[in-house]
Amino acid sequence: MTTALRGGVGDLERILGSDMAQWRWDGVHRAMFPHQGLDAVPALRPLFSRSVPNGGDWSTVNVGPVAADHLYEQRSIPGYRQIVDLSPANESRFLDAVGESGHFLSKHYDDYLRDWQQVRHRPMRMNRDDIERGAIGHLTLTPGP
Repeated sequence: MTTALRGGVGDLERILGSDMAQWRWDGVHRAMFPHQGLDAVPALRPLFSRSVPNGGDWSTVNVGPVAADHLYEQRSIPGYRQIVDLSPANESRFLDAVGESGHFLSKHYDDYLRDWQQVRHRPMRMNRDDIERGAIGHLTLTPGP
């Protein structure tokens, strides 16, 4: 146990420095968002995959578990969070983990990532006026012949 403790402290000192009072779990713990197909290609990983510092562990409200083979990487991640308000006020909220677009060149590819990290939910637009006010564009689909 002493050997394991010394090894762990040495590892953290290399990463976080020797002042333990300044250590923070999110200084080593990262939430990993691998691209489902291209994360396996090391040269493409920086373009397609995302990761952010994150707190939490297996027993916190903002769950952030790690595994023995990835000591500081959170790979089991809540991809979507939702709070449903059933009252007439309808203050329902949601949060997607990475972004709204699946295209890595889109500005919406990872635009929700910081909100996910800071657990900042977005309002769910449920009435037409709110939807129109918040729209970034319109897509019209017309059936072909």
